[in-house]
Amino acid sequence: MVGGMPALEIPLPRSARSPSAGWMNWAALLLALPALIPLAGAFIVPYQHNRVAAGFIEYDMPSYLAEGRAYFDPGFHLTYGNPYAGYNSPAIYFQPHTMLLGFLQQFGLDPGVTFNLFGLLALFFAASVAVRFYLEVVGADTTAKRIGLVCFFWGGGVFTLVGLGLALVRGHPLSSLWQFEPTWGWWMLNFGRNLVYPTEAYYHGLFLLSLLALIRRRLALSLACAAILSCSHPFTGLALILILIAYSGIELVIGSGTVNLRFMLVAILIAVLHVTYYLIWLNRFADHRILQSQWQKAWLYPPKTFIAALIIVGGLAIWRLAGSSFHYFRDARIRLFAIWFLVVFALTQHNLFIRPIQPIHFAHGYDWMALFFIGAPVLIATLDSSLKVSRPWFRRSTLALLLGLLLLDNSAWLAKTAVHNDYLVSLTNSQSAILHWLRWNLKSGDMVICRDGLISYLVSTYTPAQSWQGHEHNTPSMEQRHNEVERVFSEGRVLPEWKRPGVVYVSPAAWLPPAELSLERRYGNGEFSIWAPPQDR
Repeated sequence: MVGGMPALEIPLPRSARSPSAGWMNWAALLLALPALIPLAGAFIVPYQHNRVAAGFIEYDMPSYLAEGRAYFDPGFHLTYGNPYAGYNSPAIYFQPHTMLLGFLQQFGLDPGVTFNLFGLLALFFAASVAVRFYLEVVGADTTAKRIGLVCFFWGGGVFTLVGLGLALVRGHPLSSLWQFEPTWGWWMLNFGRNLVYPTEAYYHGLFLLSLLALIRRRLALSLACAAILSCSHPFTGLALILILIAYSGIELVIGSGTVNLRFMLVAILIAVLHVTYYLIWLNRFADHRILQSQWQKAWLYPPKTFIAALIIVGGLAIWRLAGSSFHYFRDARIRLFAIWFLVVFALTQHNLFIRPIQPIHFAHGYDWMALFFIGAPVLIATLDSSLKVSRPWFRRSTLALLLGLLLLDNSAWLAKTAVHNDYLVSLTNSQSAILHWLRWNLKSGDMVICRDGLISYLVSTYTPAQSWQGHEHNTPSMEQRHNEVERVFSEGRVLPEWKRPGVVYVSPAAWLPPAELSLERRYGNGEFSIWAPPQDR
């Protein structure tokens, strides 16, 4: 008792709340396995359609490999330049996980294999931390609590239920089931959905590890995780450090003893460095300012979205807190979860106060997790009551109905994504052959001019060269560059920047280069040709 308030709830006996390390690891492994369903589909579906699987289940994923390459091409540097920015891009970026991806690529593995090797590590890391976090807060000493762990991993909202209802009422096709989830569910608005995406699994693992360390009063570890996450991701890093600052400020005022002044001061220092780097220093560079303007998207998190995402866990949290006369807020963990939710939710609504920079990017299930842990005792009590129903058929029906509601969103989404994924990256045989040739014949400093959007984007992933038009959102002045590429293949108009050694053209098979370029055809197939000056090789 410090300052008249308990620092934390009385913990469960160690044997009750912390099973063996072997049990926790097996639980993490089994609970993580559903996250691999879309990846399995990413190999099976292309094979069925005579396409080449790239191993990337979403459009942005190859860009992390390109960033990783940029640390090592043409020689190792601690920072990298934007691989989609063109010539002389300043080396101003750093993330620990992209450096790891760059290191793994030095073994010569296929980019898809490299990324999914990282993905498996990130998946098991995040799942292991999540299991330990759940056991610390909830425990696993009863059947209801163990079922609750499944619900934490794969519970969701009511997007699918609402979509199904409207599909039945209005006669919409089943594809309308996901019409209410932004980008067909790829914003991943609960915990388990994020395990599908390797970088998000990594971010979520660090986020939970920092807060787990905070709960256990391992303050140095909590701050270290926050610092690493700050380097790794501007959105999640900012959210975590603001949670730590807000929580430590309240705890210091209360005098609970859960944190000390040094913890808060170091957290503030990390926040200052975070803002200075992302909002001030990077914006000193013209290419980054252009990207910043392109990233200022009004991807909002409106009520129709967050209500559907949070209504189940929010209802459980409200049920627990309603009528308690703030009694539960005497528990430091509840204060932490409440601050966690309020900070994340406020960031998702920043468009109400300033120009929006992808507000929904702050959600990613972090608000969902905070509400889950507030309402977890209600969920466990409900599950426990269902398990005690005497009639077997009624007990099984009640549990099936309850779990069906909780798990429906992710179960339906995983099944759908396995068989139909609009964001899947796969290649025709001709595209794959072109990338294979480029991979083994280009060098660092070369530039590829390509009309095919997918090949053009993947150049920096598969080769040490760059592409004039790359990632949709990470290429400065993307629309202008796209038009410049279109003009060279339709009108023969060549930019001055391209009249230099090392410029390679990937064209439609029937295209003939302007005479002024003096190009020769190096490789071709039924769809594409590769042209380069004779003196390049």
